[in-house]
Amino acid sequence: MRVFVISKNKKPLMPTRPAKARRLLKSGKAKVVRRTPFTIKLLYETTEYTQPVVAGMDSGSKHIGCAAVVNDEVLYQSEVELRDDVSRKMKDRADYRRNRRSRKTRYRKPRFDNRGNSKKENRIAPSIKNKVQSHDRERRFVESILPVKKWIVETASFDIHKITNPNVSGTGYQNGDLKGYYNIRTYVLHRDNYTCQKCKNRSKDPKLECHHIVFRSNGGTDRPDNLITLCETCHGKLHDGEFTINKKPSNTKHPTEMGIVRSQIRKLNWKFQETFGYITKYKREQKLNLEKTHYNDAVAICCDENNPNIQLSDVVYYKKHVSKGDYQQTKGVRSEKKIPTGKLHGLRKFDFIQTPDISGFVKGKRTSGNFSIMDIFGNTFKKNCRRISARCTTLTQQIQI
Repeated sequence: MRVFVISKNKKPLMPTRPAKARRLLKSGKAKVVRRTPFTIKLLYETTEYTQPVVAGMDSGSKHIGCAAVVNDEVLYQSEVELRDDVSRKMKDRADYRRNRRSRKTRYRKPRFDNRGNSKKENRIAPSIKNKVQSHDRERRFVESILPVKKWIVETASFDIHKITNPNVSGTGYQNGDLKGYYNIRTYVLHRDNYTCQKCKNRSKDPKLECHHIVFRSNGGTDRPDNLITLCETCHGKLHDGEFTINKKPSNTKHPTEMGIVRSQIRKLNWKFQETFGYITKYKREQKLNLEKTHYNDAVAICCDENNPNIQLSDVVYYKKHVSKGDYQQTKGVRSEKKIPTGKLHGLRKFDFIQTPDISGFVKGKRTSGNFSIMDIFGNTFKKNCRRISARCTTLTQQIQI
């Protein structure tokens, strides 16, 4: 385990041993600036000589792996869980605002087309933008505690058409399934022969429905393989829970997001060397003999394959990105139960706290003073506690491996 060090001028220096860090703190020559990972700041002038640190990042749409290596020794390794609630929260916000407008400004003129952000050139979806910013946030954090001289980033590009149809080639890319149809609904009805796929009653009745197998609220898409033809009667029974559809559509959401993330990362003010998954897999399995994890992939990305005798770290920093605030004020069908959005007994949601037995993050608040505590993986405990550090948008927990 290493203690990270920054100079008096806030420039990152090489990490030091815990024993030396204790001596510096005890003599008043340094102060603590971060608990996880433990980082100290020197209070006296010193030379800023550093060794060349190579950092690697395994990019992703759900998790990010990151590592930093110097002289075949792993100094830092982390695994970041990205947010997947941005779209849902924006939809909830829009519903709240629409409801408020109907109550407060009943006769206001419609203003559905005056949002400048929706017309902005080169605009990307807020959910994708958050993922891109998460990559940049982890990069800036590593550069704030280590003198990184070189970045190596694993990116990925996917052929979405070939994922859904492995036999496509040549002009097949131009002659897709939807060619010759007005829209997706017309194609799905023709594909299913205008027949309800449950009761098999064939009819060109306009009451046939195109049902989403995986609801859009659960991450489903409008792709044809996620749509199925049902008659109005069967469609109603399905939503009433009388039967279920066991068909599993192909999921191309994350490959599509990775293609966008890759292009957006290239536009950042970030100089890095690009690598690919097959190189990472070869180095991790054949050279380093490591199991498949995101942080091990990052170690394989930035290590030298000609020298596989790398000294691994026994500490991994697991991180989870969460929303900035806790804004829900009421609970219940008629909002009859009020929820405190600020501190309760001196604690807020996602504060890092410690009990006599465990430490973790506040998950649920109780007026009695007993709080639900969770670790970074979501496991829940209920204990009396004391506050260690305030909440932030990145929850970090150190795990010994």
